[in-house]
Amino acid sequence: MTVLEADNPAMLKQLAIDAYIWGIPLVQTRMYLELAERLELPFNQLFGTPELCTPQSLVPLPNVDTLYGIGWLDLTTQPQLLSVPEAHDRYYLVQLNDAYLNSFSYIGRRTTGTAPGLFAICGPGWEGDLPEGAIRVDAPTNHVLVITRVMVVDRDDLAEALRVQQGLSLTGLSDFPRITNPNRPIDDAFDNFPILQPARLGARYFDELCAGLLENPPPEEDGPFLEKLTALGIRPGAKPSQSGDSELIDLLEQAASEANAIIHGRAGWLIDTRDVNGWQVSYGITQRIEDPLDRAVVAKLGPGCLVPQEGLYFSLRQGPDGELLSGDKSYALIFPPGQTPPVDAFWSLTMYGDDWSLVENPIDRYAISNRTPGLLYEDDGSLILYIQHERPASGTSNWLPCPPPGSPPFHLFMRTYQPRAELSDGRYEMPPLQLGDSAR
Repeated sequence: MTVLEADNPAMLKQLAIDAYIWGIPLVQTRMYLELAERLELPFNQLFGTPELCTPQSLVPLPNVDTLYGIGWLDLTTQPQLLSVPEAHDRYYLVQLNDAYLNSFSYIGRRTTGTAPGLFAICGPGWEGDLPEGAIRVDAPTNHVLVITRVMVVDRDDLAEALRVQQGLSLTGLSDFPRITNPNRPIDDAFDNFPILQPARLGARYFDELCAGLLENPPPEEDGPFLEKLTALGIRPGAKPSQSGDSELIDLLEQAASEANAIIHGRAGWLIDTRDVNGWQVSYGITQRIEDPLDRAVVAKLGPGCLVPQEGLYFSLRQGPDGELLSGDKSYALIFPPGQTPPVDAFWSLTMYGDDWSLVENPIDRYAISNRTPGLLYEDDGSLILYIQHERPASGTSNWLPCPPPGSPPFHLFMRTYQPRAELSDGRYEMPPLQLGDSAR
């Protein structure tokens, strides 16, 4: 008797769809790890980009305000000790993500300050002695994705930012205090971790899910759900696509296709999204996103998203006329006196094309922020940012160039780092974008 003869096929397919959605973060972790192995990027090694992102960078929604870094930890045998340098109040962040791509810990300016420090990242259930002064950080899984960010003011500031980035280093506990894995520069660290396509796996997706469950056991609260999956042959280390049950394999193929369509059917990757004067902002990123579909969407399209207390993002695709943002028009973003985004680190407005990449322009400016050299305020203290293709009559100081007329639509993305309470809880409202001919 096959599995399908024993149970309701429709219910089993829905269960398989639910399993696919639940498992997206874990399967993507598996695919990332396999890719890193093929590219000969070792575990327990941080890689830092020595330059800011450009329109040629492959990472989606690239940030041009920080140097990125990335690395995978394997905590199976021992903790990894993370050394952080003196950052002199510079914004930096070490974001730790478990194998389910939950951001379980933040090390950096907001949480631990900018003084030198030592952090011991320990796998589940590890017991033992740590070096004096080391701050213990317990990871929920043995595999941990590390994403680092170091603020850069401009090209003249790059050398000092690199000093901080290169001061982020790892060493295994058994080798401490000798640093065995200093930060390694790599030009394409994030280009080597593109958005992957687990849907191409078909029924084999569930084999990857089972392998991931074996390597990185899930949290206890997911136990009842995983018990149900045994009806589909989904259990740690199993290979349901190789079961020989043709009906089951066909069901898994259908479920993979339908589940992938559900994920892509979601509008964008922001969750708990609110409209603030036309800007879409998400207040729903948490250290563990409970809803499986929300978690799948974020993991697939925006891994490394920050909790609102660390960073809050505002996205804008339409102008005040209700039409998509276009180089055929001129726009202005006007902050009244004293009403720029309230942050303890910085804010930055970036422009992206319809492919989520940076937009080339004649002055090589891809973002404008409160740290942009030469930014000019009006006599009354207000701030006007000009978003248009042609150079403004006032000059380039407050200009964010957009594509030429006739180009595909673009969109704007406002990042706020270390937002103050009135920003992270929604009391502060981002001003609406105005058409250039209506701006004062």
